[in-house]
Amino acid sequence: MSKSSLRAVDEKEISIPNVFVKTFHELAVENDGAALSSQAVVLALSKTLGKSAILAQGMLAAFDVMAEYAMAPDDVYEDSIEEEAEAIAASRRAFRPLLQARLQQRIDRIDADTAARTMCPLCERTMSSRGRPARGWTSSLGELDLSRRWSSCERREHTEGRSLAQEKLLLPNSARTARLDESIAAMATATSSHGMAAKLLHQILGVDVSTYTVQNVVHKRAGRLMALDDAEAEAQHPFHPSGLERKVARSPQAVKETAKTVYIEIDGVLPMTRELIPERSESFPGARGGKGRRYKLEGREVKNAVLYEADAVVQESESRGSILDKRYVSVLGHWRLFARHLWVAMRHLRFDEASQIVWLSDGAKWIRELAAWLPCSDRVTLILDLYHAKHRVWELANALYGVHSKLANRWAHEQCRKLEDGQVHDVIEGLRSMQAARDTACETLDELITYFSNNADRMNYPDYRAQGLRVTSASIESANYHVTGQRLKLQGMRWSERGAAEMARLRADFFNGTWEQRTRLALAA
Repeated sequence: MSKSSLRAVDEKEISIPNVFVKTFHELAVENDGAALSSQAVVLALSKTLGKSAILAQGMLAAFDVMAEYAMAPDDVYEDSIEEEAEAIAASRRAFRPLLQARLQQRIDRIDADTAARTMCPLCERTMSSRGRPARGWTSSLGELDLSRRWSSCERREHTEGRSLAQEKLLLPNSARTARLDESIAAMATATSSHGMAAKLLHQILGVDVSTYTVQNVVHKRAGRLMALDDAEAEAQHPFHPSGLERKVARSPQAVKETAKTVYIEIDGVLPMTRELIPERSESFPGARGGKGRRYKLEGREVKNAVLYEADAVVQESESRGSILDKRYVSVLGHWRLFARHLWVAMRHLRFDEASQIVWLSDGAKWIRELAAWLPCSDRVTLILDLYHAKHRVWELANALYGVHSKLANRWAHEQCRKLEDGQVHDVIEGLRSMQAARDTACETLDELITYFSNNADRMNYPDYRAQGLRVTSASIESANYHVTGQRLKLQGMRWSERGAAEMARLRADFFNGTWEQRTRLALAA
C-alpha cells in the first residue's frame, strides 16, 4: 500500500471500535506470539464484545466470507453487474451465521427464563420438557438451524407441543421464517402472477421457491387474516339479530381524534371467476383443475371503498387534487358482507362520529341501501358522482346523433352544463320530450331518464360546491383499476371465488401500508 493510501486510512475517523484488532492484540500478548486456536479466538472475541460465544463465532464466520470475497482476483468477475451480484450473494452468506447466532442467543435466554413455566393452551397444565431439539427454517438469507426448548402435555389427546421461545420470536411452524413468507406473499400480491413472484424472489433475494409454494403461502396468509377480519366484523356488528342497535367497545387501535367531514367513495369491479360444473366434470382426487374439469365463467363483484378525511385532500392545481392519506376496503361478496367490513374501518378511523359523512358513488341501488343501513345514516350526504352523470349523457348523445358528431358534442355539452348548474329536473324533462331515432337510442334514453330520476336528490352540485365538498369519485375509480383490476382483471385471468376474495383482501392490505402489521397479527393469532 502506498504512503498516500496509508495516510488516507490514518486520517479517516473510525466510528466503531475495531474489535478484531483489540482482540488479536490481547491474544498475542497473552500467548507471546504462539499459534492461536479457533476456540481461543472465539472466547477472546466473546469477552471483548461482552456477548455470547455463539455470537462471536457468527462474527468470525461472517468475516471469513467477507475476506474470501475481498481477496478474490480483481478480474474474476467480468463487469460491475456481475461484481455487484456476487457482493450481494456474499453479504447473504456472511450475515446468515450472524442472524442465526443472534436468534439462538435470544432463544437461549428465553428458554432459561421460562424453563418450568410452559403451559398447555388446552388444559392449562404445566407441560413436560422434551429437550431442546433443533429444527430448520429457510430465511431470506439462507438456511437457519436453531435449537429451542420443546414441551408437550402429558395428556395423550393433546398432541400439539409448543416452544415459548419460538412463539415469542414469531418463528412459525412452517418451513420458512415469517419474514420470508411475508416477502413471498407481498411479491405475489404486488405482481401479475404467482410465477412472476417466484422469478422476482430469485432475482432480488436469491431465494428459490416454486410457484406452488407461492400459491400456498398466499392462501395461508389470506385465510388467517380473513378469519381474523371476519371475527372482528362479527364482534363489531352494529345491530342485534332483532335489528336493535348494539353498543360495542371501540378497538384500542382506533385513531384518537374525530374529523368533522369525511369521505367514503364506493364502487365495484368484476374480475372473472369460474365455478365448477359437477355434472359435466370428471373427478380427480387432489386436482385443482385441468383435463376433465368443466367450469362456468361469471363475474363476481369485488366491492371497494376508499375512506379519507376532508383535511387529507390537497389541491395541486385548479383542476387536480391529491389525497394524502386514505384507507381501502375490498371485499368480494354481497353488500351486507362488505358493509360489515366497511363499518369496522369506519369505527377504526372514527368516521362514525364525524359531523358529515360524504358518500360518493355511481348511485347503484346496493350502495344506497348500504348507506341507509349504517347506524349514522342521518349524517350521510349522498352525492352522485358528477363524472358518471356526464358519462351517461355522452353515451346517449353518441347514440342519438352519431359518435363524435357536432350535434352530439353540442347537445352533450349543454346537458352537462345544466347538470353542473343543478338543473337536473330540466334535463329530465328535456329527455322525456325527445323522440329517439333508433331502438338502441330509445333504450339508452329510457335508462338515462330512470338513472337521473332515481338520483335527482343527490345531484345538487352547486350546493355541494358551495359547502366545499368534492363531487367526483376519481379516487374509487383509481382503486378499481390500481388496487383490484391490475391484479385480478388481467387478460385471460380466471379466478376461483375463494382465490379472488383472498387476493382482493391482500391487495387492500398492501395498498393500506399495513403489510408488516398484519403479519404480526396473523402470527399472534
